Amino acid sequence: MKDILKEEIALIEQALNSYFQEKMEAAASLSPVTRTFYDNIREYIMRGGKRLRPTLITVGYKTIKEVVELEKLYQAALALELLHNGSLLHDDLIDHDESRRGGPTFHVVYRNWFSNNVKPDPAKAEDFGMALAILGGDALINMGAQMLTQSDLPDDIGMKCLSYYQLGFQNLVEGVLLELSMVSSKDVTPELYLQMIYMKTAVLFEHALLMGATMARATESQLQALSTFGKKVGQAFQVQDDILGTFGDEKVTGKPTDGDIREGKKTMLVIQAYRLANEEQHQILDSFLGKSDIAPKEVDQVRDVLNECGALEISQKIMNQLLHDGQSALDTANPPLIPKYKQFLLDISEFLVKRNY
Repeated sequence: MKDILKEEIALIEQALNSYFQEKMEAAASLSPVTRTFYDNIREYIMRGGKRLRPTLITVGYKTIKEVVELEKLYQAALALELLHNGSLLHDDLIDHDESRRGGPTFHVVYRNWFSNNVKPDPAKAEDFGMALAILGGDALINMGAQMLTQSDLPDDIGMKCLSYYQLGFQNLVEGVLLELSMVSSKDVTPELYLQMIYMKTAVLFEHALLMGATMARATESQLQALSTFGKKVGQAFQVQDDILGTFGDEKVTGKPTDGDIREGKKTMLVIQAYRLANEEQHQILDSFLGKSDIAPKEVDQVRDVLNECGALEISQKIMNQLLHDGQSALDTANPPLIPKYKQFLLDISEFLVKRNY
């Protein structure tokens, strides 16, 4: 798995670097501000990230055809990576996060730039940072679509992949909308949460595999197997991401571990805690979840409730069942998936739910 992952990521990073080099050269002819804008986007993306979505596109292709016949497969694979990062710029803004991957979030970069170079006015600097994060996210989402239209895909394949891209983006937006509406709802079920994280996260895992397999002209059976795998493993990934968002090590994850509690997000942890907690624990959850000025001691109290009432254990069991269901789906592909890359999907899915970052 590590050898394949290293090889795929190296080719993806090469394609990313080439793309942004061309982008910045073109932007430089417009103005220094435009070049700096794309340079900041490039820095945000290149400072880290697992590159899961483009890897799933290229591996999705290779589960069907091990020998790559598309000249610009790795350029096309950038589509969902750019879309994903565009959504992160907007997510960081929505969640008021100050850091991402060990560095400042995009709105913070421009908020600080405004304060240092224009005027030390906190309100105007905040507005400027927000505006640039919106523009940056919009630019990345558009760049993702351009990757598909500029990759010389056969017409029928290109249209199908663009459809996956558009539907994935639509689901992502509606998933975030659903997540925001769930904060104020007291009747969030585990089933609704799983639907939300499918739309917000797992759909891009699923569509990455479908895009890659479509480029290799997979059968309907193969597409269905990869679809189920992507959906279930993507959901398991998000459950683990939520767990790390509360119980992880900020130095390892590169993002704050009090954000979900401060925002009052209805994660699987919180949904299960409200189901399992006693009256005293309920009072702690009601008092501190969603408290914008929550103190570190109060965050710890919420963590203690999530652990002691059994919510953490139940969430981990649900995550492991999703992983099992996704992995089993790969066996249903007809013709069978190429063993080397099927095993890669099994191995990387196992890794994703045991990671600590």
